[in-house]
Amino acid sequence: MSAEYRLSDRLTIASYFARTHLANGLSMGAREEEILRDTGLTLAQLAHPKARILATQLAGIVNNCWGFSRDELLGFTRQKMNLGMFRLLAEHLITCKDLAEVLGYIVRFYGLTGDQLGVRLDRTDDVLACSITPDFKSAGHNSVAHSLLIELLLLIFHRFLSWLTGHVIPLVKVCLQYPRPDHHQEYRLMFPSPCEFDSHHNALLFNAEELNLPVVRNADELADYLQQIPLQWFRKQSFHGVWTADVMALLEEDSDIERVAERLNVTSRTLRRKLTSEGSRFQQLKDNARRDVAINLLQQRNLTIAEIGFKVGFTETATFSRAFKQWTGVTPSSYRKASTFRKYR
Repeated sequence: MSAEYRLSDRLTIASYFARTHLANGLSMGAREEEILRDTGLTLAQLAHPKARILATQLAGIVNNCWGFSRDELLGFTRQKMNLGMFRLLAEHLITCKDLAEVLGYIVRFYGLTGDQLGVRLDRTDDVLACSITPDFKSAGHNSVAHSLLIELLLLIFHRFLSWLTGHVIPLVKVCLQYPRPDHHQEYRLMFPSPCEFDSHHNALLFNAEELNLPVVRNADELADYLQQIPLQWFRKQSFHGVWTADVMALLEEDSDIERVAERLNVTSRTLRRKLTSEGSRFQQLKDNARRDVAINLLQQRNLTIAEIGFKVGFTETATFSRAFKQWTGVTPSSYRKASTFRKYR
């Protein structure tokens, strides 16, 4: 089945990304309050490995790291890439005819700006590999710092190209030089394809026929897009099989599998089988949906824990607290207590 594309502001992100971007900012000399400014996050909240955060919160951390480092590559490479380079590139790409012209210009652009990225295109038969080889400050490619930048660059690369063409570009696979990380399950929501770890290069592989995709965005749309980065890149593009995507959409209205199956014109047994074939389980999808909604609602201080639990389907506060702790490693009250809405100045 073809993949469906869903974009939701309610989906949450593993706190790993916040912790590692924060650690990078601190390693450059920034203070914790500078990097966490206006995110509502604290170190205590991020400490648990199962903690989840919002896309807006991760965007706030990265944006503040940009402001501190004055480097679009966040201090990872030998040579900085000044803020504004992506904007300059994007303003030209919007004038390109199709994806082939876009990719050709990207390679030339980064070839002229320096050795920071080493963007390259290689074609084998009908598959095109778009690879990046960052000129890191330190040798080796297995460090957390290196994988963090590669993840970010490949994510931006795929999502911006998809936005330009108005078409979520299918990938054959994503190649990554580093070993499979502990947070590898997040990759399912980052890339619409299998990921190959310990590869000889970092690359996005897609069918060459995609080169014919036309650029459909205009300058006004680009201006709006640029106003929202990096948030545009961290909102989850959830790539799932169609059954999983349909169930996720219906879970926003109903969490009962019998009723969901009925709306999809199948039996609950058939639905479970379809989800299994796509690597999904109904209960896991349901729990993830409840978790993400609960985390979002916990930002609203006017709601009690009991009210939030009821809104996500729990009649007993204690049952909700146990479930939330199983999902995130902490109780909802602890999660709320660890967060802060103080504005740093």
